[in-house]
Amino acid sequence: MKYLFAAAMLLSLGCGQNTNKTNIPQSTTDTNKTSVTANTDTTVEYIDWHKVKLNGSLPMLSSFKTSGKELGKPDSIVTPKYEDVSVSFFNGNTFKYVYYKGLEFETENDSLAFRMADFKKNPNVFLTTDKLKLSSATTLDEFKKLFPRLAAEQMHGTSMDQYASYRLNVAKGNTDDAWFVEFDIATGKLLSVEYFIPD
Repeated sequence: MKYLFAAAMLLSLGCGQNTNKTNIPQSTTDTNKTSVTANTDTTVEYIDWHKVKLNGSLPMLSSFKTSGKELGKPDSIVTPKYEDVSVSFFNGNTFKYVYYKGLEFETENDSLAFRMADFKKNPNVFLTTDKLKLSSATTLDEFKKLFPRLAAEQMHGTSMDQYASYRLNVAKGNTDDAWFVEFDIATGKLLSVEYFIPD
């Protein structure tokens, strides 16, 4: 009887272990393997927000006072209707929008956060990292060479025959924030770069 009970216990434990292994979905196992592969430097395509500088010197988050040396006097500073703003960099009711020719920022206290560069309005501005430069001279072909995986994932919009838009991560890991880059199809030149924060 003692041996029969021990055999029954071993059999039930063995079945339980096999059941646990077979209950793991194959896709979960595959996904884990894929995510490890996808997070290597050779497969993840992103532009690190912390390494981007405006005109080669101004970080994406900087001092408003210090930025005046680089950008000069703003064209305008606008207090938004906060009830109409769904998301902002500072997530408060005291920030303001700051506009320079072709550039848009948010400011709160003495902080200045980059929002967008419009190269149509100001072809002289540019964004740099340690590896690339984005400017009005950047071509769609150059972009596709730098980000070949992303090039196959063009965003769909209402004017796909005129503009090619792409979404890039702002960091190596998973993040909701993104860069939106837009090119003119006819000229093949970069039109704008926007730092996007989702709702």
